[in-house]
Amino acid sequence: MLTLPGKLTADTFLERYWQKQPLFMPRALPRIRPAITRNELGWLATLEDVESRLVFVDRSTHKRRYRVESGPFEPAHLQNLPKRDWTLLVHDVEKHLPAMRALFHHVPFIPQWRIDDLMVSFAAPGGGVGPHRDNYDVFLCQGTGVRNWRFTTDAITDDLEASDDLALLSEFESAADHDTNEGDVLYLPPGAAHWGTAKRACMTYSIGMRAPQVSDLSLAAGHVKDGQQFYGDADLTADESVPGYISHRAAKRALKLLGLSSDRHNEAAKALGLFATQPKDWLKPDGLDETMAMDAMHRLQSGARLEVHGMALIAFDSERVYVNGSTRLLAPEDVPVVEEICTKRSLSSPASIVKPATDMLQWMLRQGAFEIPENS
Repeated sequence: MLTLPGKLTADTFLERYWQKQPLFMPRALPRIRPAITRNELGWLATLEDVESRLVFVDRSTHKRRYRVESGPFEPAHLQNLPKRDWTLLVHDVEKHLPAMRALFHHVPFIPQWRIDDLMVSFAAPGGGVGPHRDNYDVFLCQGTGVRNWRFTTDAITDDLEASDDLALLSEFESAADHDTNEGDVLYLPPGAAHWGTAKRACMTYSIGMRAPQVSDLSLAAGHVKDGQQFYGDADLTADESVPGYISHRAAKRALKLLGLSSDRHNEAAKALGLFATQPKDWLKPDGLDETMAMDAMHRLQSGARLEVHGMALIAFDSERVYVNGSTRLLAPEDVPVVEEICTKRSLSSPASIVKPATDMLQWMLRQGAFEIPENS
């Protein structure tokens, strides 16, 4: 877990800072492990199913301007980039390199379903994406190199001239100005203006959150309601962070966001679970056909191990289990199996536990929850 400054505990961090105000945490991580190299990040950016961007800073005029190129990129293009003033950003790194998911363990007090992805960026000296704000919480973990961060919760005006590609803010000065070194972490709540610039070539690991808007939940809840308001959980408590679990309180927040009466709690909960596990189209894992699913079950019951697919999104609540945007009711005998899957991202329980949950596991296999076993 992050080493929180002073006498902060996970509970006091959530009470004082989560969704409320930024917090700079020097030396919160002794080292970033596992880590990724510049070359590995560049390789990911050449792949068709990887979302990547290059952001260039143009300093040739009286004010900085920012330009974006979208991947995938040719290796030669990445090898011939200038010496400074650019950033390479790669999204969903943990889905392509599942070992990187271990970085999420540094924020165990945040529910799994709230974590969207690990974005990793490499910035040459002078590189950055400009002053901006995001609509989600993020933990910015500094890897190698040095980056300067300015951030504020003050209102900063938009700058429509800074980029044709990015929604940027006017450049600003701030009392909160830090040069971050490896192991430093900056937490930012939604809407906080921030501006990072590489002082030396650097890697930054961004643990970004997901929060539905009204429109994301309304259709699934059978309650069409327009609106841009985001789900909020400024009252989050650490006891809600059970691996994979969507708490009753989370569903109540969704119910309130949708403006539904309390007798429609289950509809709001289902909508939240479907949203939390809906993958991007190009990241949805292939499921097994019925024959392959049955074969995988036989192997599991014979002592084999099933590994959760690196791109799979799995969650559960008191009524249902959710996998990659699909759902089914959760029987009592299914619960210990789902808990193990969400906690370990694998399953190797004794047959006495697995067999009663056979129907659910076969359904999960067909939804793409697990890696396809070899020789299947």
